[in-house]
Amino acid sequence: MGREFYVERIEEYLEAIYDIQMEKKRAAKTSDLAKKLEVRPSSVTEMLLKLSERGYVEYRPYRGAVLTRKGEEVAKRIKRYHRIFEEFFSGFLGIEGSEAHRLSCELEHHVTDEIARKVCEIIASRCNICENCEFNIVSLSEAKPGRYLVVACPAVAESFGVVPDKKVIVREKGIEVDGEQIMVSEKLAARIILERVSD
Repeated sequence: MGREFYVERIEEYLEAIYDIQMEKKRAAKTSDLAKKLEVRPSSVTEMLLKLSERGYVEYRPYRGAVLTRKGEEVAKRIKRYHRIFEEFFSGFLGIEGSEAHRLSCELEHHVTDEIARKVCEIIASRCNICENCEFNIVSLSEAKPGRYLVVACPAVAESFGVVPDKKVIVREKGIEVDGEQIMVSEKLAARIILERVSD
């Protein structure tokens, strides 16, 4: 647990340095970080020395810290994870903004690229996090008629045969599963995520 907290703290510092560099267009000073992270300046100095030893920042006392390429990669990854989860919580699940932000702050340090990718699959049809999205995915409520593969769906959809990796046909009205035409509520249709497959 101690190691996890330490890694999370490192990532918080790198993210804060990145934010300050982007906002102020200069090195992140000890006072900037102390204010942003709500810690004592002496704690900031101690952490900056450790980050410098590990190759995450270039730190000069009284001048501040600048992310190295290694540090910037970590900061950008964490920020991307945050945006993905915030979009998932607020845009997809409809959770209120400040709560979505709080949850995203907690999760961003505990996920892998694979988990982030799976969440991206779910939100791909409604987000603009990446310039070019690699997923050709839509919700059932947005899908045009054709053949699709189910990517993700609520457990309640299993009651009528809609499960991940199941091939279905979207009709003008409803969805066809194993030859049976099914009507799905708009609320549930928005939560069933599909990937178009060739007819």
